[in-house]
Order: sequence, then structure tokens, then C-alpha cells
Amino acid sequence: MLQDYSVDALDLRIINALQIRPRAPWTQLAPILGADAATLNRRWQQLADHGIAWITTFDWNAWEAAALVEINCHSGANTQVALALAESPEAIAVDLTAGGRDIVATVAARDSHALGKYLLDELPKVPSVASVRSHPIARTLIDGRSWRVRALDAHESARIAGLPLPATSRSATRNPELERAMLALLNRDGRASATRIASELDQNPRHIRELLALMQRSGSLIQRTDLARSRSGWPVSAWHFMRVPATKLEGIAGRLENLPEVRLVSHTVGPHDVIMDVWLKDLGEVQRLEQALEIRLSGLAISDRSVVLRTVKQMGQILDDQGRSMGRSRL
Repeated sequence: MLQDYSVDALDLRIINALQIRPRAPWTQLAPILGADAATLNRRWQQLADHGIAWITTFDWNAWEAAALVEINCHSGANTQVALALAESPEAIAVDLTAGGRDIVATVAARDSHALGKYLLDELPKVPSVASVRSHPIARTLIDGRSWRVRALDAHESARIAGLPLPATSRSATRNPELERAMLALLNRDGRASATRIASELDQNPRHIRELLALMQRSGSLIQRTDLARSRSGWPVSAWHFMRVPATKLEGIAGRLENLPEVRLVSHTVGPHDVIMDVWLKDLGEVQRLEQALEIRLSGLAISDRSVVLRTVKQMGQILDDQGRSMGRSRL
């Protein structure tokens, strides 16, 4: 069982910094965050050990098809179904919700055939699933990598974003098989050093260091820093199901990306053109946010909304009932 941990301002600043640059060296972050590198490293390790914050590393190219799925369960079985779904690699996120559906799950697969097979043949067979409604994702307009806890000011954030990436060597070449092994290891520890990776994979540290630099610069090393919502200052989560005129869809990301609450915006095919996930400071902000959305997007109609009661799985990470990572990923 995870021990409780009290998050302070420095912890949130560290998390914010790693949301911007997950592998930034502590020595580079120290003068910006106002603490020495050893302190930053120790604090991050405490956050990770207590399941408060974690870095997920994933291969975005492994998923060519995805859907947001509404699931209703037989009475009293909601949590049981959510926990069963969380064990499936295809279900990359699972929320228990109030409102018109019991569960909202994000499902992804290597292609549309694999997605269809999971939605039609596997998911409905999970014990106590009563009904399933799928919304294929045509395009993800905003995802959780861009959300910030907002513990840093704009100047500090810009300094971190501007930190130099590791230099690449002319001799460095791509190695897909080795890169997949590296991604799997980095999903367990997103800040694992080149030396540790080399040791675990029986590789030359210099080669791993060069390949890491190449992956970072090419954008193939995709990482995201997350934290327990209960410790974030944004304890309420909600899903919004919306209809947006076709003429407004192209510009929707630009109009929503500056709203601090927005974590995910997906253009879906079905009765809802857009499905959005938000984090809020309190339940009363649901109405205020909806008013802001209607002002920013003329013609927008919010069809429905569901408040999240518990997140069981977040971008592959299995969470406890307080939203803390249990140190186990199923991607």
C-alpha cells in the first residue's frame, strides 16, 4: 500500500518542469527552480515512490486507430468492470463516471481491424458489461501532454522549454528493435540514465546515449509527465460530449488550447463531433467552463457531461483509489 505524501510548492514546480521537458538534467533545472540538483532529484524520487507523479513513455506510432467508449454495467459491478478493463493493453485509460454512462474508456489498437475486433469481440465479453457505445476518433486535437499544473510562471516555463536537447553524433543510426526495448524500459522509469539502460540491455553506454539523443531530437521518444489528480490542485475531472458545426472544427484546437482546464479534445465520428476531458478546481467550475466554451465557439452545443468518480487507468498506468500510480503499466 502506498504511504501518504504531502505535496508542496517545490514538488509542483518540479512536476511542471518535467511536464515541459521530462528528461531535462537536474543541473539545468536547478537555477530555474531555485533548488540544487540533489534536492530536485530526491524530491522527484519521493514523488515517484509515493505514486504522486510519474513519466509515461510510449510509442505513438503503435496506435493507428482509437475510440472513446461509453460502457454501462450491471448493477453494482462498475468498479469490477473498470478494473478488468484496466488489465487490457487496448484500454489505455479507464474512468468510472457519474451521469449517462458508468465508464468512459479510451481504447487504442494498431489498426482499425484490431480496434474493431476488440470492441466487437472482446470488450462485450467482460463480465457484467451491459452495453457499449463507441465513438471512433478521427483526430486527437489536444492530448494530455500539453496540460500543465501551472506551478511555474511564463518566463520559467519558457526557459525550461528552451533548454538544449542532447547533441547527436553523425555516426548515430536508428535501431528499431533496440529502440522498442529502450521505450519499454523508459516506461518503467522515464528518467533512466543511459548508463542504466545500457546495463539492462547489455549495450554500450555511449551508443545508448547517442540513440537517446537521436530519439529526442526526432520526436520518436514520446513522454508525458502525469500526477495524481487528488494532489494536483485540480481534483475534479469531467467529460463533455459536444456538437460543433463542421465549419468550426478546424479552428477548435486553437480556441481551446489556452483554457487551463482542457486535457483532451478529440474529433469523433458519431452523434458527438467533439468529446473533451477537463480537470477543474471544484465542481462549480463545470458551469463556468461551459459558459466559456459557448463564448469561444459559436454554434457549440454541449449534449451531455459526466463527472469522473475515479480514474482506474491513465495513459497505461494503473492507479489506486486516490489516483496514485501503483507502479504498473499496461500498454
